[in-house]
Amino acid sequence: LLLLGLIVPARAQQPDTTTVTSSVEELSAEIAALKAKTSTWDKVLAALPEIFLAGLQALSPQDMAGLRVMVTLGPTREAWDGVRFWSNPSSGLMGSALAVCAWLRGAEVTAICGPGVSAFLPRGVQRHDVTNAHGMYEAARGLWPDMDMGMFTAAVADFSPAPLGERKFKKSEAPDGFSLDFRPNPDILHNLAAVRRPGQKVLGFAAETAPDMDALLPLARAKLARKKADLLAANRVNAVGSGFGTPTNSVAVADARGREEIWPSQSKADVAWELCTWLLRI
Repeated sequence: LLLLGLIVPARAQQPDTTTVTSSVEELSAEIAALKAKTSTWDKVLAALPEIFLAGLQALSPQDMAGLRVMVTLGPTREAWDGVRFWSNPSSGLMGSALAVCAWLRGAEVTAICGPGVSAFLPRGVQRHDVTNAHGMYEAARGLWPDMDMGMFTAAVADFSPAPLGERKFKKSEAPDGFSLDFRPNPDILHNLAAVRRPGQKVLGFAAETAPDMDALLPLARAKLARKKADLLAANRVNAVGSGFGTPTNSVAVADARGREEIWPSQSKADVAWELCTWLLRI
């Protein structure tokens, strides 16, 4: 059910009868092929999400066909000793919803995933796993020149603690407590937006603790200008049913042309679908 909620937007276009018939026939053929190739039905059941996605892709508008899309998602972990790290509770659900949405609509998608991201991605999405902010930056910087769109949803740590070494720091070494020095991490969204070539589009995200949605919009507008993105979606991570680890989101959206909207709580799949549509029209 979570998979369906993440990848099936409520406002997706309804297919015509011919498309449905063709897709059902393709799905039936794929199931028959799987039965012939696998020794147990359990393996077929394990493949059902991919079969479902293949059918859903056939029913989706292919308005992103030919586009190469890079999505960053999840948290980063900044180690301060051999076993502990500085991080946040991002699950990568919003980024995975965008990756799946772009893939359904025909894009060639590459996902750069932070640690612990278990959100579903179809086999058609190329996945790169990284751990910390520097690793995510290097991966994104290497891929960015060949991309048409960048969707920067990852909750990248703004700062990294200066490591105390590769071994576990012992409590006995600081009975009265201790301090850590923090250093700034690369600003992935800002840095890559600054070196984009003509035609590349940039979607940024902002995790904010705003008192309400009206207060969220100016934060989205300010970050849009500061990061020089084309489109910026800010969400309230301090609100129930929004932000980290939830299947729904409430966002304030602003673009570089001056258009602004506030979207009430809806599935992250619907947020992703609308953001992809908006980005295509800029």
